[in-house]
Amino acid sequence: MKTKYTANLGDFHFGKLLKNYIDTKKISKAALARKIKRNDGNILHYQKSATLQISIVHELSHALKHNFFMDIAVQLPVTYSVNVPPDTSKDEHIAQLEQEVALLKAEKQVLIEVAKR
Repeated sequence: MKTKYTANLGDFHFGKLLKNYIDTKKISKAALARKIKRNDGNILHYQKSATLQISIVHELSHALKHNFFMDIAVQLPVTYSVNVPPDTSKDEHIAQLEQEVALLKAEKQVLIEVAKR
């Protein structure tokens, strides 16, 4: 017999996360409501809700230019898997700097040879 998976939300409450952000940044609920084309009551409802639809969290993230998904993600255990491509920008930058060092060493050697003449 299959059992339905139910997440244990524990102490997680998205509304509290949203309320804390709005209060900390001193954001007007009315202004936020206008920005997402809803009324003030919706914002109050969101703040009281433990969970919200992903599409609403996505919309709030864009409206407030804040990544609520990351706020949620950091509350999960680090042992959970993710589908994020590895960040190779540091490796590429290091390789670029190594090439630059090699070029500068070669230029230095040329200048030393010219100065000897």
